[in-house]
Amino acid sequence: MSARPTTLGLLMTAALAAQAVAQESAPPAEGEPPAGIEEVVVRGQRMSEIDEGLRIVIKDFIGEVVAKPPGRGFARWQSRVCIGVNNLQSDAAQYLVDRISAQVLEVGLKVGEPGCGPDVIIIFATDATTVATYMVENHPLMFRPAGLTNGDMTLSRAELAQFAASDRPVRWWHVSIPVDSRTGNPAISIPGLGTPVIAVAGPSRIHDGIVDELQRVLVVVDATKLKGTTWQQIGDYLAVVALAQIDPDANPAAFDSILNLFTNPRAYSGLTDWDRAYLRALYTFQQERIPELQTGALVGEMLRDPEARQ
Repeated sequence: MSARPTTLGLLMTAALAAQAVAQESAPPAEGEPPAGIEEVVVRGQRMSEIDEGLRIVIKDFIGEVVAKPPGRGFARWQSRVCIGVNNLQSDAAQYLVDRISAQVLEVGLKVGEPGCGPDVIIIFATDATTVATYMVENHPLMFRPAGLTNGDMTLSRAELAQFAASDRPVRWWHVSIPVDSRTGNPAISIPGLGTPVIAVAGPSRIHDGIVDELQRVLVVVDATKLKGTTWQQIGDYLAVVALAQIDPDANPAAFDSILNLFTNPRAYSGLTDWDRAYLRALYTFQQERIPELQTGALVGEMLRDPEARQ
């Protein structure tokens, strides 16, 4: 017999080989990964879910770090801000003034000319508690809105006492007052000025024609407790305190903010994207809204900020 395969044998061999290849390369059943490839799971979120999560974080941040007088809205500077730094060498003081002023300009305000009367008074001291106590006891009117002799429109007497006795590296006090958004006149009764009349553009349940204005910010810096920080960090920290009503007792550890400077100095070279987004939102949102609606407006403004979304 011949050892050469017949034509029929060759055809059968080729058919069997093709069938084997087809079985090996057959597509996997639906829902099963191809042979030899690990299963990869991709999880995603709808934009609405992302927005809602970010909205919660922003609201938590505001609730944690902001301190404003009861029943009042978020106060901010309305036009010009003059920065004064005391008890430092002139070059260091000027650096801080310039650094803070840069943030003043960034939020759309004007900076006071050289020699202007300071609205933000920053005092460096080696015995900060003694200096703060002296200010509270001997210059009490500095801690109240102009023309008022009581504590209206400020935080409580207990909080003022805490300002004096604090051992924090930086302590501060914000003085604010509600004003007519069109005239800038006080929107509360002040001795000698009578009862104010507020002009409202039209009947509204969400706008009252009143905005809260920062009048003065007092800051005392304990120069003995700045170890491990840089002038750039200090300047940006002071800028946030000067522009926004920050709660001295806030715990911002859950947020990416320069307000964590004194608990983690190495983590922050200066203002973060989150800090900038908050300051922009504070100076952009519709401030004439009644206080009960201002938080929502501020959250919405920050939610639209690209840097906050990062």
